Amino acid sequence: MKRVVTLVLVVAVLGAAGWWLRERLAGPLTVALHVPTAEAKRQRLTVTLPVHGYLESADVTRVRFDPTSQPRGGGLTVMRRDGRMITFSGSLKIVELCENNAPVETGDLLFQLDTKDLIDQRDELAQSLADAQEALSKAEADAQVTVSQAESGVEEAQEALALAREQTQAEREKAAAQVNFTQGELQRVERELERDRRLAELNYIPGTDLRKTETAWREQKHTLEQQQLAQQNTEAQGAEKMQSAQTALELAQHEFDAARDRAASSVESAQIKLADTQASLDQANAQIAACRVVAPTAGFAVLDTTWQSGERRPWRVGDELRTGQAPVMIYDLEKMHVRCQIGEMDISRVHEGQEAFVLSPSQWGRRYGARVGAVEELAREAEIWSGGTPGKKVFGTLVDLEESDPAHLRPGMSVDVEIVLEDLKNVITVPIRAVFRREGGRVVYRKRGQDFEPVPVTTGSRSDLLMAVGGSIRPGDAVALTRPPASRVLTGGEGR
Repeated sequence: MKRVVTLVLVVAVLGAAGWWLRERLAGPLTVALHVPTAEAKRQRLTVTLPVHGYLESADVTRVRFDPTSQPRGGGLTVMRRDGRMITFSGSLKIVELCENNAPVETGDLLFQLDTKDLIDQRDELAQSLADAQEALSKAEADAQVTVSQAESGVEEAQEALALAREQTQAEREKAAAQVNFTQGELQRVERELERDRRLAELNYIPGTDLRKTETAWREQKHTLEQQQLAQQNTEAQGAEKMQSAQTALELAQHEFDAARDRAASSVESAQIKLADTQASLDQANAQIAACRVVAPTAGFAVLDTTWQSGERRPWRVGDELRTGQAPVMIYDLEKMHVRCQIGEMDISRVHEGQEAFVLSPSQWGRRYGARVGAVEELAREAEIWSGGTPGKKVFGTLVDLEESDPAHLRPGMSVDVEIVLEDLKNVITVPIRAVFRREGGRVVYRKRGQDFEPVPVTTGSRSDLLMAVGGSIRPGDAVALTRPPASRVLTGGEGR
């Protein structure tokens, strides 16, 4: 019986010892359970809207073959020396072409077209220009001779008119002098006749002397009448001579004017032909110069595509290029924007001018400053080929980069965009995972020694990782990132 009692006592003692040992070992294991913590901070909290998009150049230059001197409708028309018109169709073969997807500087060659036919036409026009210059020189020389001859005719007619005027005046003066002299003699004879008549009545002179005097008077009167008639004839002849000389002068002047007009017309025609030929030559030179197309600006050269032999492919050497076609596009890598889509739920929070950041897969950790440039007013269905959800309505948005990085940011690349919705300064933040639900609200577990106390908080704006909180939590407080075990919570029960 004693043995049984002894055995029972031994078993009891061993059981008590095991229980005590288990309790002693359980305490340290619970304390050793690790609860990760983070520090509450007073800092700036930026709330962003993450979206996905792809890069585009904000300034794309399509480089066309488009000579400014080319006439409407295309083609270059020139006249050969033989008078035959030649029209160039405006289609040229590409003989040099820049590399596709390559950086270019201003002035770099983009493409060169075959100019053999244009050079032949230019040489033809150059010879036509020399002929036109020679024709103009000949027309000017002939005009000078013709006008000079006509001018000499005018001068001779003017001299003849002056001579006729002088001769007529001299003849008029001579006839007038003779008439005046004869009139004086007639008056003298009349006085003698009057005297002889008185003397004959007094019988102081014989009748024969009176008759002689009467005969002399009649002769003198007849002479006067003849001279007056001659004076009239002289006047008439002089007027006729003057009229004839004046007519000759007018004819010479008319011939001079006509010769001058003919000369001017001939010279003008030669000048017009020369100018037309020069214009055609300038046009041909412009065409030749336009066949060498260089980059108007620095950027990233990309070859456009064209239909050739039933397939769509990039332009290449040997292709025929027509006026107005643009085989090369230059993307300005210094001016980039992101084309993205904003959903209906978020569009009210996005507006033009809003700050944003762009993140590229090629530069992990690098954030490029940006700003919302434009937001569409009308919603449209999301593009499925761009990763959109069928039936979802979105608003197209452009985000302009304020930084450039041509080495890493290229058109067509996929990027992530963070549009800044709120920028809160001097707020207390904790990690989002540090905020837990409990009855009556939300709490964070602030560390007190080896234990944690639940602290009620009010929550505010949040980013992807942080949340603004209010309450008795203070900067520097360590808060649990996972719900601590109930045995380590100082007050109250665990939240649900």
